Amino acid sequence: MNSYAEFLDRDDCILFLVDIQKVMLNPCEGKDRLLKNVPALLKISDLLNIPVFFSVHNADKLGGVLPQLLQKVNEPKILNKLAFSCFENEAMARAIAETGRRTLLLAGIEAHVCIFHTGANALRLGYKVHVAADAVASRSDFDREIGLRRLEKAGAVISSTEMVIFELLGRAGTEEFRASLPLLKTL
Repeated sequence: MNSYAEFLDRDDCILFLVDIQKVMLNPCEGKDRLLKNVPALLKISDLLNIPVFFSVHNADKLGGVLPQLLQKVNEPKILNKLAFSCFENEAMARAIAETGRRTLLLAGIEAHVCIFHTGANALRLGYKVHVAADAVASRSDFDREIGLRRLEKAGAVISSTEMVIFELLGRAGTEEFRASLPLLKTL
C-alpha cells in the first residue's frame, strides 16, 4: 500500500518531538503555531498511550526542552544529541527501536535540518514517517517549506495536527473521541 494511503496506527506510533528548546525556538517563523499544536499532540498521545520522545540538540550549550511541554508528559524520554539526525545517536536509535513501534510522528525544530535529517534517516531504516507540518518550524518559512517538500519526496506523509488527531482516533462515538472534543475545538 502507498504510504500516503496509510493511516496512523496508535499502537505503532511514537510522537517524536525534536529540539524544542527556547534558544532554537525564539528565532523561528511560525513558533506560535508550533506552541499551539505541539501541546495538542501531547494531549492526544497521553489519551491514547502513545510514547513520547524528546530530543535536545547540544543541551549543555542550548538548554533543555521547554518546561511547559515536559510537564504535559508523565514519563518524558529526553535524549541529547549533537548529530542533526536523531538516528545518528546510538542511544536514541536504540531507545526508539526498543519500543517495537515502527511509525514516527515528527514535530519540532528545524524542518530543513534536524526534522529532515531525522525523518530521512528513519525512512532509510524502514520506519514510516508522518510529520505534523503545523507543529514544525524553521527560522524561515522558505527553509521550512523546502524541508517538508524534501521529506515528502523521500516518502514521509505530511499532515496537520488536526488530521493526525482524527487519524489516531479513527472514529467518533468513543470515550476517547468524547474526551478529545475540547482539544479538537481549540484547533
